[in-house]
Amino acid sequence: MRTFTISRTRTSLLASTVAAGLLALGLAGCNSGSALPAHDAKKAAVALQAGLDAQTTGKLDAARQKYEEALTYDPKNKFALYDLALVDQAQSNYGVASDRYRAALAVDPAYEPALFNLAILRKQAGDTTEAISLYQRVLQANPKNAAAQLNLGLLLRATHQKAAGDAAIAAAIKLNPQLKDPAAKTSAS
Repeated sequence: MRTFTISRTRTSLLASTVAAGLLALGLAGCNSGSALPAHDAKKAAVALQAGLDAQTTGKLDAARQKYEEALTYDPKNKFALYDLALVDQAQSNYGVASDRYRAALAVDPAYEPALFNLAILRKQAGDTTEAISLYQRVLQANPKNAAAQLNLGLLLRATHQKAAGDAAIAAAIKLNPQLKDPAAKTSAS
């Protein structure tokens, strides 16, 4: 567990900065006549669950609305960001989906589902270098992810890194024996 120490000078500076920021927000709220919603984890969780319920039944626009509501209460909710990305991806808004996955990763750089799905989108966009890097990050987060290992191996082979690709595919098959090497020759009966 990490502990951080902040000097008394930095604490005073931080307190002054926070106070100035709160004052500015208060003045901005007075000028605009509206206040930002307060951080409320419970309301965010309720909205997130409503979004999941809507998404499960195929009501993607309703799900989007609920996920966006969750973000008004918790702007750094990686689950709402990720689920919005899933909705965007399902609606073929790939650029927006990529941005949302990146936003979720800004909150949690090791968030495995966002890494995996962003890798898929980057490969689809033709950026195999970033896709390889993202699959490697998935495997740092979860070394037992056989699907990421297989996809990484296939990409490595496609970029003329046959030995590394073969090793990754072998590792994937070891993790999940039901997987097959697509390059393996099948015997005809």
